[in-house]
Amino acid sequence: MLTALDARVATQARPGARNEDFVLAAADVVVVLDGAGLPAALDSGCAHGVPWFVRTLGTALHRRAADRRTDLAACLAGAIRQTARAHAAGCDLDSPLTPSATVAAVRTNADLLEWLVLADSTLVLRLAPGGLRTVSDHRVSHVTTVQRTAMAAQVDRLAPAERAAALARAQRRVMNTARGYWAAAADPAAAGEALTGSVPLAEVRAAALLTDGAARAVDDFGVRGWPELLEDLETHGPRHLIARTRELELSDPDCRRWPRAKCHDDATAVLLLPRPAAG
Repeated sequence: MLTALDARVATQARPGARNEDFVLAAADVVVVLDGAGLPAALDSGCAHGVPWFVRTLGTALHRRAADRRTDLAACLAGAIRQTARAHAAGCDLDSPLTPSATVAAVRTNADLLEWLVLADSTLVLRLAPGGLRTVSDHRVSHVTTVQRTAMAAQVDRLAPAERAAALARAQRRVMNTARGYWAAAADPAAAGEALTGSVPLAEVRAAALLTDGAARAVDDFGVRGWPELLEDLETHGPRHLIARTRELELSDPDCRRWPRAKCHDDATAVLLLPRPAAG
């Protein structure tokens, strides 16, 4: 009988920047957050910054998720409220630029593996006999693509920094709205938009939690499929996956082959493998 999961973890900031991802794996609860950075020209209205936000929110979510009596969406809502209270009085939580993050979490609960995904971090499950399953919400990518097209004439004449700021402001205006996308920020209602579910733990052969920076080979570059990526992750581990992603990024330093907002991104990968029960 399988009763728990062993976790292998790697996280790496994009070169020259602070890591705005956060990961905590303990007590068969795993939480991965991908903080949404802003162009340097924009003020988030928060005195703390994104690394503080993801660390505070991720720690609060992990602590709450350890209580198996509370479903994961409720755990996330409570963690968002707790983090909002932890902000300083001068932080403007009503600003659309306030720190935000994607969230992916899993936990064992009796004979189940429960999961939650908010926004475009990805959960990949290899199940027996069900095969491969992926969970992610890519509405933010859809919103960004539509806005880039609609605003092309307006922003193409701007300098690169001004263009990035204009697009970021437009994207954040529709965050946590019905016409846009959902992420963890200051409004606990976003937790109700998370994708959630569970599978029998005995069916899990492997699971992976990936921020979008670690999923680029599939989602952004299209040079690998999920079965290949998960097999590589199982064979070589999370550090190798991130190193391979960096190689791909460096092969297109001007972002021409694979258009994207920045050459590199923070990358976090967690591989979970079942651990047999003692005895």
